[in-house]
Amino acid sequence: MQVVRFGAMLMLAASSLFVRAAAPDAPVPVTIIGYLRDSGCVHRFHEVVKPLPNGCLQACLRAGSPLVVLTKDEQVYHPISAEMPDQDVRAKLLPYAGKLVRVKGHVYERGGSRSISVEQIEEVKE
Repeated sequence: MQVVRFGAMLMLAASSLFVRAAAPDAPVPVTIIGYLRDSGCVHRFHEVVKPLPNGCLQACLRAGSPLVVLTKDEQVYHPISAEMPDQDVRAKLLPYAGKLVRVKGHVYERGGSRSISVEQIEEVKE
């Protein structure tokens, strides 16, 4: 019985090493600074980095437009949660809509798209 138990423990240890070796390295935490904007205007109106005070942002948010972070060098980051499975972060972001923010988290890229896990967000004074 002890041989079977030892064999099972050995297989479990070996499999956990294999899983760890097969998993990709976690990205390094980063900090980005940008405007929290609605994605529709960010992608349609390239000349506007800072949101205009014309009510457009609020109308887009009321209609359900997703939020993105647009940096001053025009990089776009889609906010995601730090948890898996991914959770909706919209409620956490809405108080910062239209503002210059600092977001700390992990950046993930795929096919030219970037996302950042929102681990911390705060307003930055301009």
